Amino acid sequence: MCDYRDRTVFEGVPVSGGMAVAKLITLTDIDYDVNPRLIEESEVENQITELEVAICKTFIEIYDLKDGFKGLLSEEENRIFEFYNEILDDSCFFEEMKNAIREKKYHADYAIYTCIQKYIDCIQESDNEYIKNRIFDLNDIRRRLIKNINSNGEMNLDEINSSHIVAVKELNPIIAGILSKKDVRGVIAQEGAGYFTHASIILKSVGIPTIGCINYKEISKYQNRDVVLDCNKGIVIVNPNSTEIHSYSEKLKNIDSIENIDYFDPAVTTDGHKICLYASISSLKEFNIARKANFDGIGLVRTESIFMNYSKVPDEKRQFAVYLKMAKAMKNRMVVIRTVDLGEDKIPGTFDFYKSTSESIARGIKRSLENKDELALQMRSIIRANVCGNIGITFPMVTSAEEIREVKKIIRGIENEEKANNEDCKSLKIGAFIETISAVNDIENIMLEVDFINIGTNDLLYQFCGLNRNCSAVLKDNYLEPEFVKTVKKCVDCAKENGKPVVLCGEMASDPLSLIILLGLGVKDFSITLGSFYDIYDVIRKTSLKEAAKIAEMAVQSKSMEEVKEILYHSSVLST
Repeated sequence: MCDYRDRTVFEGVPVSGGMAVAKLITLTDIDYDVNPRLIEESEVENQITELEVAICKTFIEIYDLKDGFKGLLSEEENRIFEFYNEILDDSCFFEEMKNAIREKKYHADYAIYTCIQKYIDCIQESDNEYIKNRIFDLNDIRRRLIKNINSNGEMNLDEINSSHIVAVKELNPIIAGILSKKDVRGVIAQEGAGYFTHASIILKSVGIPTIGCINYKEISKYQNRDVVLDCNKGIVIVNPNSTEIHSYSEKLKNIDSIENIDYFDPAVTTDGHKICLYASISSLKEFNIARKANFDGIGLVRTESIFMNYSKVPDEKRQFAVYLKMAKAMKNRMVVIRTVDLGEDKIPGTFDFYKSTSESIARGIKRSLENKDELALQMRSIIRANVCGNIGITFPMVTSAEEIREVKKIIRGIENEEKANNEDCKSLKIGAFIETISAVNDIENIMLEVDFINIGTNDLLYQFCGLNRNCSAVLKDNYLEPEFVKTVKKCVDCAKENGKPVVLCGEMASDPLSLIILLGLGVKDFSITLGSFYDIYDVIRKTSLKEAAKIAEMAVQSKSMEEVKEILYHSSVLST
């Protein structure tokens, strides 16, 4: 595996979207050894002094780093470093380490190591993934304290610049912040790159593609080799061939250039059918790009990205300001806002409603119904903003029509209150994300309760693969499994029968190969990632809806994914 001439692909878990092509450089960790030898009584005060000096030095380091990130990170993102300060300023924590020196006769570095390890061991027993992510922060604090006692071990940060993709063994907020300032092309990590780790929040905020769960020892063998990082597919290609380098380089040019588009012609098929392209966004930066590029609307606003950096739920004033800005900017174009979707894999800061580290966290609409005050706050903010725009609201992880009926009562109640104060207040269009098998099974009843549906192909595919023996792993190609295509078709057909719009979301909507089948099924509204725009736009303008319908019909009748691929590869669309 270490032969640099060999093309090698690593599979990981993408955290921050995007892709990059660059030289690989590995970031060496801070090495430290601790002294487990017991000290004499005469050495106690000297070791306590060393501990105090190390804490002071680390305080100064964190302060300088935080100050250096001003202007790069938002105020909320800079608060990430307060966790470090809270630990270093914890008098009980400090006393524990001093007692370990006084009573157990530990060296200062060993006292630091064992005291922090005790907290790490407790956290590891938790079922709460957010709490577990603090282990990486504690590890970093421990390394820094011990380094400042032993005065050795530095990272090779001076070697890194904006021409590199950087591989690290364990990502933490300090490393993430430094790499952000250096404007690296991408980050590859073995540990510490969870969706809501503090480090990942920093890298996502500055748009650096990041992937986790990549074996550091193996990838570090390829120092200074060409690397492609594709966070859309969750892969790292080492020693890519010239075709791959060219293809990815062109895609990156297209992604960069979309920020400069003021207008694009409508996406129309070769036989004259207009297809609506909506943008899926996670930030105001992406919103501004989509607005300028003249997308037909915003098909998905992931509001959890607004929530995740706050220590408590953002108040109505803050949420209203964000939604109002979007509504006004898009004018009559639709903006579909998805209610906050926070689950065990997406837990922000220190929200008051998380009562214990072992408590199971509900997702999507179920969680919203368990937290009605928070739901009402978000709904009121959106309803007020809708006066100045064309907003639709959609609920994630719906499992039944009863859930929609319950949230509709809350929404209509708030609308009635607002209408009493503002005659311009209008009713929200209400949608449901069909991304669970339960929702597919109850699709006829759900359709009676909503104005439109979104099909969330990512979660739906995950559930589908969990129940289908022909789909052993969630891979992008599995969108082409005939049974999964039938699942999507069932939802699309039901929407047509009830005269309700259907917006296709997720990776399937941004995949040119799947797009042909989706067009053939009758989907005319797609919510896509900004980076996939050119590929999707190009395929639509090369596709005949009549031919796509024939391809979709053959795909549904096919016996395997390979057969579906064969049909697609022989179509006139892909041969042009």
